[in-house]
Amino acid sequence: MSINPSELIWTVINFFLLLFLLKHFLYTPVLRFMEDRQARMDAKLNEEKQAQDKVEENDARLQSQKAKSREEAKRILAQSGDELEKRHAEAMSQARAASSQVLKDGEAALSEQREKTAEALRTATPELAELLAKRLLNEE
Repeated sequence: MSINPSELIWTVINFFLLLFLLKHFLYTPVLRFMEDRQARMDAKLNEEKQAQDKVEENDARLQSQKAKSREEAKRILAQSGDELEKRHAEAMSQARAASSQVLKDGEAALSEQREKTAEALRTATPELAELLAKRLLNEE
C-alpha cells in the first residue's frame, strides 16, 4: 500500500469541488428557503398577534359599551318608573278630584231636590189638610 500523490491531489480537489457544489447548489438554497420560511412564519405570527390584539380590544370595547348600555337601561327604567309613579299619582288625584266634584254635584242636586220637595209639601199641606178635613167630616 502506497500513497499515490496524484490520487491524493485529485481526491482533495474532488472533495473541495464537491464541497463547493454542495454549498452552491444545496446548502445555500436550503438556507435561503429556511430563512424565507421563518420570515413568513414570523409575519403570520405577527399578523395573528395583531388580530388577537384587535379582537381583545374590540372585546374590551364591546364589554364597555355593554356596561354603558346596561347603565343607560337601568337609568331609563328608573326614570320611567318614577314617571309612571308620578302619572299614577296624578291620575289618582284627578280621579279623587273628579269623584269629589261628582259627590258635591250629587249633594247639591239632592239638596235642591229636598228644597223642591219641602216647598211642594209646604204648598200642598194646606190643600191636603183641607182635603183630609173634608173627608173626616164627611165620614162622621
